[in-house]
Amino acid sequence: YREVLRKAGSHSVSASHLLTASVMSAPASLAMSKLFWPETEKPTVTLRSGLQMNLLEAASQGASTSIPLVANIAVNLISFLALLAFLDSALSWVGNLFDYPQLNFENICAHVFMPFSFMMGVDWEDSFIVGGLLGYKTFFNEFVAYERLSKLIHNREKGGTKWSTFSVRSEVIATYALCGFANFGSLGLVIGGLTSIAPSKKKEIAGGAFRAMIAGTVACFMTACVAGTVHKFGVPYSQ
Repeated sequence: YREVLRKAGSHSVSASHLLTASVMSAPASLAMSKLFWPETEKPTVTLRSGLQMNLLEAASQGASTSIPLVANIAVNLISFLALLAFLDSALSWVGNLFDYPQLNFENICAHVFMPFSFMMGVDWEDSFIVGGLLGYKTFFNEFVAYERLSKLIHNREKGGTKWSTFSVRSEVIATYALCGFANFGSLGLVIGGLTSIAPSKKKEIAGGAFRAMIAGTVACFMTACVAGTVHKFGVPYSQ
């Protein structure tokens, strides 16, 4: 994340918050997965045997399996950035026809996700901005959203723009809410990656992919709620 954000400018998202969000997302995603897909049967693989099997499999096949996954991530990022540029241009053209040139994909997403950002603890005046970031993350990927967030941070620290009032508290909550791969762009990566590991479970994996994306989104929102709760008066809790 840090290397991607650095391309957007020197004022990028805090790496410490990203690492913390990654750690917090592990138990949150486990809790959400149990709620969305409860385990009602006794597992056929025990912890000891499953650990031995996973270690051997990772040593023999892990590196070779990761090569197409990394390639898919790179291709996905390029294609969705191009698609985003096309959508913004198309929406701007349609908006000009109705005397609304500011129409773009971000404004549409902001209206949809504005209530969610406010419920996570974002200040009301920043809810529209964070809602747009959540839309970018959900419909495209988190790399695009973090690039937009880094520009907002840069504009706030620079001042003199309409986004200069974007608060530190809103930045922290947005950082945690965006830290995850729960988006439509990752559905193909998840299905392709898991089916390559377990080809016999392709139907089950494809059937539960959309539910997994919703569970992952809720898990990210949970970590953002925790970050907003412990973040007081605009001072990061790590201080």
